[in-house]
Amino acid sequence: MEERRRFGLERRPCRRVKSFDERSERNRTALAGLSEARDRSALSSRNTSKGALLEEVFGTFSAVRKGLPPGEVKKATLEGEILRKSSFETRRKIMNAVSHRYFWPHSEWTVGCLAKATEAGVRSSAFVSLAYLYYVLRDRLTFEFVVGPVWERWHNRSTSLSSAEFLAFLEDQATKEPLIRKWRESTRKKLASNALTALREFGLLQGIYSKQIRKPPTSPETTFHLLCVLLAEGLEGRSLVEATDWRLFLWSESEVAHALGELSQMRWIRFEKSGRTVMLELVRQPEATE
Repeated sequence: MEERRRFGLERRPCRRVKSFDERSERNRTALAGLSEARDRSALSSRNTSKGALLEEVFGTFSAVRKGLPPGEVKKATLEGEILRKSSFETRRKIMNAVSHRYFWPHSEWTVGCLAKATEAGVRSSAFVSLAYLYYVLRDRLTFEFVVGPVWERWHNRSTSLSSAEFLAFLEDQATKEPLIRKWRESTRKKLASNALTALREFGLLQGIYSKQIRKPPTSPETTFHLLCVLLAEGLEGRSLVEATDWRLFLWSESEVAHALGELSQMRWIRFEKSGRTVMLELVRQPEATE
């Protein structure tokens, strides 16, 4: 028996190889799950007390990468196994924020990719950009602010940004969603402060007192994730390249095409653009692991 073990001949349980149909079904499920990623609810003031939470999110997904089942993340967090220095109430609030941002139904592929991204480190472009993408997609208020006022200032070559711009944005949104008018002034100011702080931590802004807009870090993985979200939502052809979502990275249309061209070179997609005609097809599939 010892010799068999030494040469790797001991009997091991057979692993069942998944059929093509099973893999295809998992791919469809993973892509369908991305259609639920975007926050479509009314504008919310949920981010008045928590910002980017990069360290906490990194700790959570590092634990997943090391073997913690995603279904046990909440329990492990509340029991102090991941966030050991915080009080129970603080851990509960952090877990609620992290759950909303990254653990929606059928988010297994995204969870697995975020876990893998922690290999590169908490300040790496791979991790920060992917965490940023879903942070913004999962909070409609932040999304509308970035693709609206932030993009407009960047596009007009005006890079300074302050809380006043965010407060003006809230006032403008209140004409469409009157519920905002019921928010206290203190709530609005907290939202402005936390939103700008979070965007600074994600790299879209720089500076503590005087904030300047800059292009946030990105990675091919993050580009691929946003593309898959848009495909899951039904976009195709030129509408993929023209989607306002790419403004999250402060990209022009030509920069979007360049980024998609890079994915094509990596053989993750097939992509051709000729004038206003766009042909795009996934090669790599968003497959969730078990």
